[in-house]
This record gives sequence, structure tokens and C-alpha cells, in this order.
Amino acid sequence: MTSLAVARPLCYSSLGGTMGERVSKVRRVRFVTSICLACAITSHVASAIGQESQTSPRTSTATASQSASSSSTATAAPVDVEEGKRLFVQNCSVCHGVNGGGEEGPDLHGVAAQFGTPELQGIIRRGIPGTAMPGSATMSERQVANVAAFVIKLGSATASEKAPGDPVSGEAVYKSSGCPVCHMIGGQGGSIGPELTRVGAMRGAANLKARLQDPGANLPKMQDNPFGSSWTQYLMFRAVETDGRVVEGMRVGEEDSFTIVLKDASGKFHALRKPDLRSLEKEPGKSTMPSFKGTLSDAQMDDLVAYLMTLKSPQ
Repeated sequence: MTSLAVARPLCYSSLGGTMGERVSKVRRVRFVTSICLACAITSHVASAIGQESQTSPRTSTATASQSASSSSTATAAPVDVEEGKRLFVQNCSVCHGVNGGGEEGPDLHGVAAQFGTPELQGIIRRGIPGTAMPGSATMSERQVANVAAFVIKLGSATASEKAPGDPVSGEAVYKSSGCPVCHMIGGQGGSIGPELTRVGAMRGAANLKARLQDPGANLPKMQDNPFGSSWTQYLMFRAVETDGRVVEGMRVGEEDSFTIVLKDASGKFHALRKPDLRSLEKEPGKSTMPSFKGTLSDAQMDDLVAYLMTLKSPQ
């Protein structure tokens, strides 16, 4: 019993020593394997990063270079003046004349020197809000550049249509004919008719002469934005109220389904409700401004137009 009791602890001790060595060896093997695996992963990741850092700049540089080259090509593409002229005649000549000398719209000779190419392209593209000049939503950037190139080629104002009269004599005709009663120039004059401070920059000579002879014809149209509907300025109306009172005057601003505002020949405003009217009729061709056809000689008419053409900037 004594030897057996002594042998059991020795047996446990021997077994314990053997298992401990095995466990220790397994742990060492696992540790070494983990170290090797970690080194391999680290080396692979470092290699991948190195390759990416070497190829990425080249790819990025190539992409940027291609983009810059494309942009440079688009910018450097020559404008087509003949195409610009065709588009101008198609889209702009109704107001500015085939040669840009001005009709309902202003004379465009020298306009590029006044505004510069970028601003000129912006005006062609977006129009001028609050005026009859609409934007060109259907033209591409290249087409806008071509139209601008044609306008630039028109050159200085010396090539434009010139009024044959004498501006100094025309100013005397303007004053003696009673024009300041209805029209304002530089803050001086009446407000029944349109202000004329910049009329020379807004109309061509032929158009001004036509308006002096027949004021109610070819009335200007206003367009507040490139996509909005246009409305006719200074259009005359005849309204009859339920009590029989008649109001005649030109429409002020846009009308709606229920109201309209008229300004009579004395400059008085009448805000009218359509449901309260007996009748409301347009009077096309009529104007509060009298015709000067037959009341002024040809020389006086030319002088008056020449004076109006000098009115091109705020005074």
C-alpha cells in the first residue's frame, strides 16, 4: 500500500511532465505560425499599397490631363461667324435688323466694345429681364458663341445706320412739338408716355421714325423671363362701366382674369374690375400719342429722329 501510494504521485508527476512539454511545444508552434502569418499579411498589404501609390498618381494625372485636353479643345475650337450670321438672321433680325442696324431693338454696331464678349454671350443666352429682349433657350453654348462672334464682327458704330438729320435742330423740334408734356428725359418731362432717356440705345432710327408717323402700330412687347408669355405695351382699351361711363386708356402692366389697369390721356390711372364692366374692348392701332406724319416736314422728322438717337445713357 505504501509503495502504491508513493507510485501514484510519481505516475501523475511523470504524466504531468509529458503533457506539459507537449502543450508547450504546441503553443510555441502556434505562436511562430501566427508571427509568420502576420508578417506575410503585412508584406502583402504593403506591396499592394505601394503598387497603388505608384499607379494612382499616373492614372489621376492621365485623367486630369485628358479632361484638361478636352476642355482646352472645346475652348480653343474656332467660332463660326457664318453660322453665327445665319442664327442671327433667324433669331435676332426681326428686332435688330438683318445687318444689326436696329429696328424694334437697338443698333448692335459697337455693342461688343461696350459690353465685352463674356457679357455679350450672357445677354444672348439669358436675355435682359424686364425688357423685350428674351433669352435663347434653344441655342447651345457653341451657337451662342457663334452669334456673339458675328455681332462682334459688326464692328464699331461708324458702320451702323445713321440718322441723316441734325440732333441740335431735332431737340428744338422735340420741345416745340410738345413732346416733353408726355415723355421724360433724364428726370424732366411728363410720365404719360414711355421714358425716352435711353431710347437711342433701345431702338433703331428707322423704327423711331415709323413710331413717330404711326404710334399705334407695331407696339413693343414685354417679356419678363425667357419662358414667360409676352404682353403688348401701351395697348389701348375702351371700357364701359355699368353706369355707362367710358374709360379709354392704355393698359398698364399685365392684366389678369378679373382686373385691368388703364392710364388715360391725362395720365390718370383707372383700376377696373372686369365683372363690373358692361364691356371691355381692345383698340389696336390707336394711341394717346398723335401722329407727326404731315405735321412735320421731312427735314424736321429727320432732325427729331437724329436727336432721339443721341439719347443712349442715363443723364
